[in-house]
Amino acid sequence: MTSRLSRNTLTLLVSNGGSALLSFVLSALIGRALGGDGLGVYGTALAWVFPLALVAEFGMGTLITRDVAQAIHSGGAYLQATTPIRLLFGGGLMVLLIITAPLISADPAVVRGLVIAAPIILILPFFGAFTAIFRAHQVMWPIPPLNIGMLVIQVGLTIWVFSSGGGVLAALAVNTLTSAGQLAAAWGIYRWKFSPDSIGSFPQSVEEGLRPSSTPNQPRLFNTPGITPLLRRAFPFALAGLIVALQARLGTILLEQLADSTSVGYYTAATRFVEAGRMIPNALFGALFPALAALALHPAHLRHTFRRAMTGLGAFGVGLGILFTLFPAAILALTFGDDFLPAVPALQIAMWGLLPALLRAGQTLYWYALGREQFVNRVNGFILLVHVGFNLWLIPVYGAVGAALAGLMAETAALLLLAQPLHFLARQRHDPPAPH
Repeated sequence: MTSRLSRNTLTLLVSNGGSALLSFVLSALIGRALGGDGLGVYGTALAWVFPLALVAEFGMGTLITRDVAQAIHSGGAYLQATTPIRLLFGGGLMVLLIITAPLISADPAVVRGLVIAAPIILILPFFGAFTAIFRAHQVMWPIPPLNIGMLVIQVGLTIWVFSSGGGVLAALAVNTLTSAGQLAAAWGIYRWKFSPDSIGSFPQSVEEGLRPSSTPNQPRLFNTPGITPLLRRAFPFALAGLIVALQARLGTILLEQLADSTSVGYYTAATRFVEAGRMIPNALFGALFPALAALALHPAHLRHTFRRAMTGLGAFGVGLGILFTLFPAAILALTFGDDFLPAVPALQIAMWGLLPALLRAGQTLYWYALGREQFVNRVNGFILLVHVGFNLWLIPVYGAVGAALAGLMAETAALLLLAQPLHFLARQRHDPPAPH
């Protein structure tokens, strides 16, 4: 299990690193070719499309990964049952964006860009369903070729478009078409390597309402009786994604309201390094979750894998904290320039805040694997309120440093709350039974 986890983590790290590099190259290419206005239109269109695709996903990918990891031949049943949900949510939001595009922006280029990019709202959730199956099987090798391959083709076609005199709308059309091609490739890999799943069924532990009403030989597109139970089971994951997204942007949002733009710039520079520091752990999380879910019925192996992962996360977080404590000025000057040296304290604090954030994420996956997502959401909802309070208290006094401090304190509080049941379970295992 440990060797497989390491191998899958390395595979996803290659995917994350290559995708991040090519995405940066694509942004630089568009900026150089079209200037700030063109890049602004491109960024605005995708800034609407990607969050809406996350809403359309509705936590289904996480649900599929966990459940299929525990009942490995149920992937086909989940794909069949979630298809109408993705069509209804993704298709509905796509049409809504197209209709409301003229209300979103007065810029005709942005309006046309939103219309061109809108199909991505439907494409990404379907692509996520197939990669969720891959992760559940702990087969990660298709993911780097799908992600990196799509971006390589997208960069190449974008260069060709610009050399042929095309503009930002053509670049957005390339984005949409390559995303559709990525989905088609993922479907092909699924049919090639996971075809037995196409006749699978739901595990007995899942509600009867989820069971498809059609036979494998007579598939029905809309399995309406199964939609509501699926939405009910996926809702905690969708809510968790929303809470995490809100908390991640909270410091920037409140800095814009309570401080000046300079403080926002310093905080943004600091958090860019934190986001980069998450690249390796995010690869681990992608491999760790299906591994933990598959071990849910084997508590001893589950705890062993979890402890090893948490040890690695802790060591990684401490290492980054030390590095950015010792050399923050040199790192900032080299990347953003001397004008950003006042961001040194915020950078140091924000990077130490990454340590409890990574451990919190690891504990979250542990509880997800055991079906305790409602507990995680209660903690996350409470911590979101706590984070708001810390920001309102610290930002007016300390600016960007205050926002970084608020993040560190909120992540530490969340870590402690999520760890409490673990300590209770540990005491239960070691305490002798009470005398009768």
